[in-house]
Order: sequence, then structure tokens, then C-alpha cells
Amino acid sequence: MTDATNRLHALLDAYLRCPVEAARTELEQALRGYQTDWIRTRAGADAPPLPVAAAPAAKPVAKPRFPIAAADIDVLKRLADGWTGTTADVTRWAWFENRELVSLEPNAAGEGPELLRLTPLGWAAIGRTPAG
Repeated sequence: MTDATNRLHALLDAYLRCPVEAARTELEQALRGYQTDWIRTRAGADAPPLPVAAAPAAKPVAKPRFPIAAADIDVLKRLADGWTGTTADVTRWAWFENRELVSLEPNAAGEGPELLRLTPLGWAAIGRTPAG
């Protein structure tokens, strides 16, 4: 990585005050995919076949670099243990979502508060990995 790229990443991390590594990785992968598709489209029939890609090794998610209160860790652990917490049950759900610790899913009943699900960063925050 260039020095300018490192400075930009540090600025984004400091400005957003939350981890942006996952978003950067996703954007870089999308850009590579777009470039590959663009090149293959213009190569036409002369394009070599796509290589068979091996499944990428699961890269461990780094623990969050921001403080998490003990009560919030307890909520994350309850979610990891199978508790189906909703936005109505957890008063600080917006903090969790803004910190990328949880994602929101529609309620299975079709109406009512959304369900909280741990993201990879949420699992890393409690030192666990998803069960399946």
C-alpha cells in the first residue's frame, strides 16, 4: 500500500470513528470484479477461460478498536447465545448498528421491531465465531 493510501485509510478511520476495513475490502473486491468483467467483455472470443478460484481462507476479523461497555458486551453475548433481541428490547441498538456490531433483519412475524443479528465484528468483539 502506498503512503498516500495509508494516510487516507487513517483519515477515514479517525473521521468515521468506527472500523471501515470491511467496507474498504468489499469496495476493493467489487472494483476488481468490475475491472475483470470489463476486460473480459472487451476481449471477446479470444479471452482465456476464467481460472477456477479456490475458496479464500477465512481471514480472522480483528477486534473492534473502540471501547465497549460491559453491559453492551453482555447484550452481544446474549445475542450470540441465541437470544432473539429486537430493536424494542435493546435501547442502544443504534449504537450497536453504527459501530457495525449488529445488523438488522425484518421481524419474522412480518411486522413489529426488527431483529438484531451479530456481524463478524460483533462476534469478534466477544471473542467468538459464528456457530455455523
